[in-house]
Amino acid sequence: MEKIALEAARLLVSQEGAGWTVAVLLGLACFHLHRETTRLQEARLSDTGATATALERASQTNAAVAAALESRTRVLEDLSRVAAEIACGVERSDARAREKFDDILRRLAEPRPRA
Repeated sequence: MEKIALEAARLLVSQEGAGWTVAVLLGLACFHLHRETTRLQEARLSDTGATATALERASQTNAAVAAALESRTRVLEDLSRVAAEIACGVERSDARAREKFDDILRRLAEPRPRA
């Protein structure tokens, strides 16, 4: 583009009548480049808007995933607590069962009175 502008300036100064023709063509080229640049900027703005929308959706998805993970973590904590309570209950029941079993064995070991 710079070469075209330099050549146009040289022709405008060097030749008497052709200079205005070159100036008009140069103006048309500048007008075309301005329109093309404006179109490209609008396309970039559109792409930027689409990117912003995609990032917002991804952010919402990430927030939903984080909430689901937090909920799952709470459920796992509750399950761990319940499992620990059950384990303690089984341990206490084993102790009671052992006491009852020992009591039964003791009674069986006692001499019975004969009738």
